[in-house]
Amino acid sequence: MLNVSQKEKKCVRYLANEMSIAERSVFEIELSLDDDLLAVFENFQTIWMNYPNSEVPIRTISFEEIITKYNKPEKIKSVKISIKKKAVFAMAFLMVFCLGFYFIGMTPSGYTNHKIALKGQRLTFKLPDSSTVILNSGSEVKYSSDFSTQRAIWLQGEAFFKVTKNTNSPFVVHTNGFDVKVLGTEFNVSSNAIDQTVSLAKGKVNVLLKESKDEINLLPNEELVWNSKTKLVIKRNFDVNKVAAWKDNILILDDEKFEDALPKINQFYGVNFIIKDADIANQHIKGAFKNQTIDEFITSLEFISEVSITKTIQNNIEISKYHEN
Repeated sequence: MLNVSQKEKKCVRYLANEMSIAERSVFEIELSLDDDLLAVFENFQTIWMNYPNSEVPIRTISFEEIITKYNKPEKIKSVKISIKKKAVFAMAFLMVFCLGFYFIGMTPSGYTNHKIALKGQRLTFKLPDSSTVILNSGSEVKYSSDFSTQRAIWLQGEAFFKVTKNTNSPFVVHTNGFDVKVLGTEFNVSSNAIDQTVSLAKGKVNVLLKESKDEINLLPNEELVWNSKTKLVIKRNFDVNKVAAWKDNILILDDEKFEDALPKINQFYGVNFIIKDADIANQHIKGAFKNQTIDEFITSLEFISEVSITKTIQNNIEISKYHEN
């Protein structure tokens, strides 16, 4: 067996493409910091590039052949890099390398677990760290199998989170418009409308707006509203019981116009209400509907609003003026 140093073995493995992507990246950083390793590598690289090729392609040169040629007396000039330049290069390379893996892991396609709340239903489940997630109707989340070491989750729609505290591992909720970072808290995130919101019930959260790179901290009973069209950001107080009522299967309509309430009603019940009269669109509606089926809700709506509601063949539900026969 040849007596070969660890540095020589690393050089040959690198040139023979026997290293993983991560190993190659670390080795390239070592090259920029270690003059001796760089000199050895340049010698091996010169031998590798000038090694005679046969007409038949060879997969790789054997380790013994490389070492034999390397041990022959041969003067190779090495390029000297200043310590300062090497340090800057190493830091830049390491940052790019780490950020590359971070962003690969943060895209929805990188997540292996997928939870979906069906239309008209609320879905409650626990994450591997014992945090609780309540998904609103038609919403979904994705998270990776290594959630215990990287507490990141991707949300589309609306969800309420009760996060188990872990000061060593922040909990991050990713949406298309912003990221929400917490250590342990309770909050609501809604990302399925033009006005996207983060509403904090307990603890403290940090919201990073992806486009502007602005970071905003929220305290209990504070809510951030981000308009995905105008990019306008509003920070305000809110009523926790009203915003998060849906998780307890309660639909609250707080003296709002019919046309403004329809998206909330349609999401809650997973249906498609249609207003057939302009006067009804501007009519205000107020009420709390707890644990009501769609048929029970329709009956209540007809009673308190004096409207007529009809289910159509196309699975739409039409709201029109009430006319006495």
